[in-house]
Amino acid sequence: MKTKKRDKRKLYLWLPYLENIETKTKSAYFKYKGGETKIQWTKIHSIMIYGGLPDISQDFLEKCCFYKIPIIIHRRNLPKAVFITPTISQDRENILTKQILYRENEKKKSYIAKRLLWAKFKSTSWLLPIKRDLLYKETNLEKMISIESWHARIYWKKYFESLKIEGSRRSNENTLRKILDAASKFISGIILRWILYHGLSPYHGFLHKPTEYPALVYDLMEPYRGYIEKVIFDTIKENRNEDESKILAYSIENIKNFLDQKIYVEATRQVVTFQELFHGIVLALRSYLLGETPRFIPPLPSKPNGGRPIKAGYKLYGHKAGITNFWPETKKISAQFEKLYFLS
Repeated sequence: MKTKKRDKRKLYLWLPYLENIETKTKSAYFKYKGGETKIQWTKIHSIMIYGGLPDISQDFLEKCCFYKIPIIIHRRNLPKAVFITPTISQDRENILTKQILYRENEKKKSYIAKRLLWAKFKSTSWLLPIKRDLLYKETNLEKMISIESWHARIYWKKYFESLKIEGSRRSNENTLRKILDAASKFISGIILRWILYHGLSPYHGFLHKPTEYPALVYDLMEPYRGYIEKVIFDTIKENRNEDESKILAYSIENIKNFLDQKIYVEATRQVVTFQELFHGIVLALRSYLLGETPRFIPPLPSKPNGGRPIKAGYKLYGHKAGITNFWPETKKISAQFEKLYFLS
């Protein structure tokens, strides 16, 4: 009898209205609104606590620090979240120094920002298709940010109108914004874990200006925002008659399912689950900062194009070229994703 393979993937915990935490030597117990869970520390990738929470013990925080588990605390009526992160370790290649030097170099900083924004526009094309390159020959960071703001205004206006919801992305009193903010914080915890794992500073970004939140996390989230926002868009359309808390729970659950969806990545010629892109973009930035590749190449959902392989400087955890029936499989997977997300 064959034994079932153990799932080695770490889990993203979303704990709404946490009521109790019990810290054990090898595991933790969480009781929250709607359920409870007991999980080994080694199985936890990141933790998002939404809404209320009990007192957090020093023992719990020390365990999270030891296992490098970031904690995000998000309250429904507050636009800003609390981030609790382990100490940034010194990487043997001194990646932190490289990150700061590149951030202070206007040319390199603008280049990284441009790559992130280009990918963001691509991810939102399911709702707002743009046939031309909005950043063509643009090198000034302030102008690029201005273009992104113009694009965002049109995108969010269409997003809200398509759902027949009053308000805007910036107005405080609307259910949609609260759901979008909560989902954003959930994804931020996943990216934060990989940033810390590879020795980068989450507070030294290239696109977002440094504030009280980890700017690099939100930089690296940009290429994938549109895909996550479509999951929320579809969830709301399917559950119009439900209350806010249920739609939020459905949205988080649908996002988790979406992260398990297979996609093809031309940058590395691999079939991976969508969640691997969050790790991959950190690997892409790390490779660029260390000079292992002359270009910053974020991994994106794409189609097989043939030709010479791209020298991306990294590999993702997934199925790669050279396996029997690889190319027919990639065409099928990319076609399925394109059907849902209108990739150009």
